[in-house]
Amino acid sequence: MTKAVVVARCGDSQCAPESTRPAFESAIDKGADVVEFDVHLTKDGELVVHHDYYLGRTDDGSGYIGDFTLAELQALDAGAWFGEAFAGTRIMRFLKRLIGTIIRFDVARDVELTSSHIPLLFQVKRIDAKLRTGVFFSPRPDWMTPVLGQQHVVGWMRLMEARTAHLPMSWIDGAFVRRLHESGFLVHGSNLNDEQDMRQAVSLGVDQFSTDRLDLALRVRDESG
Repeated sequence: MTKAVVVARCGDSQCAPESTRPAFESAIDKGADVVEFDVHLTKDGELVVHHDYYLGRTDDGSGYIGDFTLAELQALDAGAWFGEAFAGTRIMRFLKRLIGTIIRFDVARDVELTSSHIPLLFQVKRIDAKLRTGVFFSPRPDWMTPVLGQQHVVGWMRLMEARTAHLPMSWIDGAFVRRLHESGFLVHGSNLNDEQDMRQAVSLGVDQFSTDRLDLALRVRDESG
């Protein structure tokens, strides 16, 4: 069985301030298969790497990130909150033409674009159908039966022409993983930070999972084979 891909959510966020260059470098050095991060548009039309829509949790700013220019955001300290050694770490700028850069460097197979904003994912496919997309699914609401919920997921995946279903642990069971695989989709376990959840997801055949606990995830991944 192929080992599950370990996705370092926001980089190695246990050893460095999340969504910063030190966190990404640490994740790569430790052997994470994939680094996950969020991109936001600034007031002056630039792109920055930051997890939250609002400033203040992982930096010394305050307010909606889209209300600030790139220069204003890069003047903030995005590392001191984590530890003195990271004081002065800056919010990262990202390439402005994201999709164009992916296509130019021919890395479409190595990049997955995901968003909770569904129209953006439709737009990605309109730009280039070969780009890989992933769809986030929330936990199943109480009114929705498991059968209906699974049909809902498969239907959305087909409609979106998406590659990967990002599922919380409550969705994941062996039969549903097999159904998604038979339908041609990959299965991603979202934000698995508990060792039991990681092991269960891997044993049920997920293709990848994201985590804030990279060291633990890598150990579980290595032990699974």
